[in-house]
Order: sequence, then C-alpha cells, then structure tokens
Amino acid sequence: MSLINIISALGNNNSIYPLIVRDCGIENLAKCYMTYKQNAKESKIIAREATRERIVDEYGTSAVWLGGIPLMQLVSDKFIESRGLSSKVDMKLFKETSSQGIDINIQKFKNLAKDSVLDLQKVKKNKNLFQNLQVAKFFATTAIPIAVMGFLLPKLNFLYTRKKMKKINQNKNNFQVFKNNSLDKFMNFAKSKQSSKSVNFCGLEKLANMSALNKMVILDTGLTVGRIKTARNKNEKAEMAFKMTGMCLLNYVAPKQIEKLLNKFTKFIFGLNTSLDVKTLNDTSFINAIKENKIIMPKGLNEKEVLDFIDSSSNSIFVEQAKKLKLVSFLDNNIRDPRKFVDVKKIVSFKKAIEEFSLDAKKFGSVEDYAKKALKAKSFNIVANVAISSFLLAVVLPKLQFVFRKLLTGSNLDPGISDNK
Repeated sequence: MSLINIISALGNNNSIYPLIVRDCGIENLAKCYMTYKQNAKESKIIAREATRERIVDEYGTSAVWLGGIPLMQLVSDKFIESRGLSSKVDMKLFKETSSQGIDINIQKFKNLAKDSVLDLQKVKKNKNLFQNLQVAKFFATTAIPIAVMGFLLPKLNFLYTRKKMKKINQNKNNFQVFKNNSLDKFMNFAKSKQSSKSVNFCGLEKLANMSALNKMVILDTGLTVGRIKTARNKNEKAEMAFKMTGMCLLNYVAPKQIEKLLNKFTKFIFGLNTSLDVKTLNDTSFINAIKENKIIMPKGLNEKEVLDFIDSSSNSIFVEQAKKLKLVSFLDNNIRDPRKFVDVKKIVSFKKAIEEFSLDAKKFGSVEDYAKKALKAKSFNIVANVAISSFLLAVVLPKLQFVFRKLLTGSNLDPGISDNK
C-alpha cells in the first residue's frame, strides 16, 4: 500500500482504520503504562495485577476486533454461498426506488451482467432464506464478539486475578461472586432473534448493510454494557461506565468534529480547500482535467440522472474517482455491479466538493500549485487528527478516569482489585 493510500485510509473517519491505529498503536500501550504508574503509588502488588488485567483486556479486545470479527464475517459469507446465494447482494435493493432495486436492476443489466443478475434472481426467489441468513450473519458478527469481549474475557480475566490474589494473601478472599447467567441471557437473546420468523425486513436491510464503523459502534456499545455488568463492585461499575462512555465519544464523535475544525481552520488561515480525499488530490489526470475544464459530471442531482450518468460514462474522470473512493462498484467488464446499492447522496456530495475545489483552485491561479498545497495541508490535517484524538484517548481520558476514581473512592488503586488486597 502506498503512502497516499495509507494517509487516505487514516483520513476516512467513516472507516475502522483510524480506530486500529489509535487503539493498537497508541492507546493500548499508554493505558497499560499509566495503569501501572497510578496503582504503584500505593501498592506494587496491585499495580502488577491491574496492569496484567489491562494488558489482557486491551489486547484481547483488539484481537477479537482484528481477527474474530473478520473471521465471523468470512464464515458467514461462506455459509450463505454454500446455500446457493450470493453474499454480495445488497439488502437495500429490496427497497425499490425510482431507479434501482432488485427488479429494476434485473431488467436493466440482464444483457450486460448475466452472472450478477443470476445472483439477484436467486436471492429474489429465496427471499425468506436470504433474509434469515442475513439475520444470522448480523448476530454472528456482532453478538458473538460482544459476548466474548464484554462478558467472557473480563470474567476469565477476573477469575485469574482472584487465583493470583489468593496465593498472595490466603487470608483475604473477598472477591465478588460472578453472576453466571449474564452471558447465557445474552446468547439466548441473540439465538431467539436469529430464529424469529417475525423480523422486520425493512429494518433488516439497514442492519445487514451496516458499515464496518457502524458495526464497531454496536460492538463498543455492547462491550460497554458487558464491562459494566461484569464489574466486581459498584465503584468499578461507575469507573467503567465513565471510561467506556469517554472512549466511545472520543472514538466515534471527536475525530469527525476535529476533522471539520481542521478543514475550516485550513480554509480560513491558508485559503486551502481540503474537502477532497488525498487520493483525488494526488491524481495528476484529475488535476489536469480541472485545469483544462474537462471534468464532466452529472448535470442533475436526482437519483435517475446520477445513475444514468454513471452507467453511460463509466470511463469518465468523475466516475473513475468515484470508483477509487469506493462510492460505486463496477464489475471486471466495466459495468456497474447490479448487486450493489449506490448511495446517490454520497455521489452528489462528492460532485459538490469537486465543484467547490475547482472554483477555489482557479481563483488561486495555478491549479497544480493549489492542489499540491491542498494535498500537503490535507495530509497534515489527517496526521494531526490521529495525533490529537490518540492523545485524548491515551492520555487525557485515563487521567480523567484516575481523577474520577480518586474522587469516588479516595484511593489511587484499581477499585476491582483493591477490595481484595
């Protein structure tokens, strides 16, 4: 992967890549170190146990994120394929619009993409089976990881700590007994949802086609519930609620707001438009097309006009950029994939961003120089966003958590372990 592609991935706050960098590369290490330092102020023994718990917690959760969830996704897709149905068919196509949907796409692409149309026809014929398989896939890729990260992992972690503390001090054994039915209740709930025959199909297409980021939001919400539920006492529950709420806000809300502020600051101070992706800004053919007024885009903004333009101008610079940014999917024969739903709102937003950038670049004088300056500024903003949000997550949030702990318990020690010292 080139440097530009890496920066582009980090700059996409609607993807999981910035999360991975913040979580595994920066946040985990800092939190583990700060956990030891905070507890060591009063007890080296508890500091060691609290740090071990944090290492298992942080990196165990990351392992499920990076390995378990893709594995469940792969297994689910393979199972759907084994039933003779294509996992590539977008559930949103069941909700027919004026210009796209299962029936519309079958008719429109029947002579252009026969294999893909056959996939659509099979799914249409086996709608109920496909629906149930998508429900199972959704819960397999969310409920199971939540159960592992939010319930099973902390319980095993705490169980090991309990055994260690017994060895350290045989006379003190005051660990709270875990409630054994928490995980069972959660899994039974997921199972009942999978086997339910009264699933709302209109709502299902939203669940089945959630972005990776939206699934992460659900996972972290479930993780928060699990961690609070399995906490060993009231003080640990309160601290966990504080920590997880802060983490969710800093992971999913703050980066987008920081991005907006950095873009506004760059435009106000330097007059540079940084709304386009770095891959687009780095594309020489795109910049030359702007310079020579050769960017051809959809004239209208409604769905039919946009889709007709995409289908009739698949080799245009605009559509090529949309492909590169994964705003639209094409088959190997350069025909739009009829199994995929096109989010026309994103295409329209992209068009408006190009128009605004084009005007600003031409006002500047040299389009090439403006693009180079905008590329550098955009790249800097992306790195700055990752750095700022990582600092907030890895340093500021833990410090606030320790202040909250001190106010709540009057101690620097981890409230889940200190009761058992």
